[in-house]
Amino acid sequence: MTSKAALILALALIGAAAAPGETWRFTAQRVSSVQSESESLTVLDGAARVESDTMVILADHLELAGPDYDRISGFGSVSVDDRDEGLQVRSGRFEYDRDSDIIRFRDQVTLVDEGEGIVIRCESLDLLNQDDLAVMQISVRLIQEDTVCRGEYATFQRNENLLEISGRPVVWRDGDEYRADRIRVDLDTDEIVMEGTVAGALTTDDDQEDE
Repeated sequence: MTSKAALILALALIGAAAAPGETWRFTAQRVSSVQSESESLTVLDGAARVESDTMVILADHLELAGPDYDRISGFGSVSVDDRDEGLQVRSGRFEYDRDSDIIRFRDQVTLVDEGEGIVIRCESLDLLNQDDLAVMQISVRLIQEDTVCRGEYATFQRNENLLEISGRPVVWRDGDEYRADRIRVDLDTDEIVMEGTVAGALTTDDDQEDE
């Protein structure tokens, strides 16, 4: 099948399989498609782009699979923009399951939440959209204005703006430093709750004036 023929066929199938009112459109330099009664696979290579009314996905290589094209995966300069949620994510690899509404990112992940003014960096990020939850692992960093959080594992409840960090967590805020076995940060109220062995350093106004 030629790239042009595959693209026309895949576009027609995706339009028919999408949820009511939802259409997935895509472009790429090369397209191949394999169809069967129970499974479909469309592969996009080179400047691949998949777009719906609410989401734009870019990558060097993208695959759309499943009987209803409900699984999308890709690698190489991955960029996902969720317009409804105001989220932008960059990574090396990703997988998106439309049925469970879970997106998994791997390799040098950066998430920007425009609405909350938050930047997250880590090596593994799972977005559980139905639970409004982000799960982060390995070299986690979260930055919001004057607050910087670090740890090896973290969960972020977007609806509550609540961050929980473990794995040698550290929080820096306005010159102060907090360490504990587990740290919970309310990014709305600036409240910090620490559990386990707790240590910290507080900077007074006099200390700042002496610097």
